[in-house]
Amino acid sequence: MGINVGNKIIHLALVLIFLISFTSIANAGKETMIMHSRLITGVSIYGDIVTWAENFGLSANMYNLTTGNVTWLGHAGTCPSIQGDKVTWCDEENVVVRNISTGKEVKIINANTPAIYGDNLVYVRSKYADGQPAYNQNAEYNSLYLYNISTNEETQLTPYEHAQFYSSIYENKIVWGRANQVNSGEWSTNISIYDIPTKRVSDISRTGTAAGGKIYGNIVAWVEQKNESWDIYMRDIAKHETHQVTFDGNSTSPDVYGDRIVWLRYRAGNNCSSGIYMYNVSTNETTYITYYIDSPTIYDDKIVYIGPSNDTEDPADNCIYLYNLSA
Repeated sequence: MGINVGNKIIHLALVLIFLISFTSIANAGKETMIMHSRLITGVSIYGDIVTWAENFGLSANMYNLTTGNVTWLGHAGTCPSIQGDKVTWCDEENVVVRNISTGKEVKIINANTPAIYGDNLVYVRSKYADGQPAYNQNAEYNSLYLYNISTNEETQLTPYEHAQFYSSIYENKIVWGRANQVNSGEWSTNISIYDIPTKRVSDISRTGTAAGGKIYGNIVAWVEQKNESWDIYMRDIAKHETHQVTFDGNSTSPDVYGDRIVWLRYRAGNNCSSGIYMYNVSTNETTYITYYIDSPTIYDDKIVYIGPSNDTEDPADNCIYLYNLSA
């Protein structure tokens, strides 16, 4: 009996060593505060351009990491996102797309929650039961749409049904959260994927508790809720393999670029603090990046997020931080 107990202890120690070996602290990299302002929300990055929204004044803004120039893009009701030379956001009941090279704007009437890749713009149209347009997704009927900026062609991708949550697009594939009403008081939400050339729709998750899908290349990342816990999952759509990334029950807000997934992990405790973590799909390694921030997004070796100000005179202000993995 003593030998069996010893074997169990040795086995447990080996498991702990294994887990520790795949979780590391970021030794290389540099964190820089790039913007200090009140009520910053929803950062996005592409290349050397960072975008965000400010609730004070309801504006979409852009920062050039190379020149240090800040540009006001326009009035915004939601957070802007950038891909290539195009920035998109929602201004009240309309979706706006700004070409930052030419300054030309495209406006889509009665639309919300946009995502963009190249010339393809994805968004949601909503309506009430009587068919009248609605300006938010709390309405009963919502449909996912695709608009090609070059051809000015709009295509309805899904029928009008229950809420279509924020979408993500990469090349010819669109990922979004689809809600279905199970009964009068219960809903299920799954992550679905739409292939533009084939018009095929398939489910990425089928648990009924998924949200926050993001896609880059063949990797789709999302959040699953189980027993009041939230964890990050991923699926390689080329290999048809699904993996659970986190097991702490406090992880949310994933973003993906290349073979890296970043997310926000809330820590239990009185201070309700949080931290950014990164998972490398190729090496199966999880890395702790930094402490007490929000809204992580990644492009190449750059992670951008929101954190508190170090200004003792006005600590309520938020800041945008850049963490350069290769610095």
